[in-house]
Amino acid sequence: MPKTPQAGAAGPPADFDVTRANNDHVTFGKGSPHLRLGNLLARTEIRLMFEELIPRLADIRLTGDVPRVRSNFVNGIKKLPAEVALA
Repeated sequence: MPKTPQAGAAGPPADFDVTRANNDHVTFGKGSPHLRLGNLLARTEIRLMFEELIPRLADIRLTGDVPRVRSNFVNGIKKLPAEVALA
């Protein structure tokens, strides 16, 4: 038999209560005090990649439009058409 959810700090989880006071819960979204475990590693890898790549390039220029990702959750570039000349 499935367990019945227990009432926590916000009351029973299955009940919708419009009079409930605001709950400043902890989330993993924007403005959160939490960071992903791989965050520091990813930033370090990107920094090292650019430190090695940039000195090897004589020139880099755009060759077309830069379409953006259309999303409510992600902001970024979909494609970056470029021409690169090696040093």
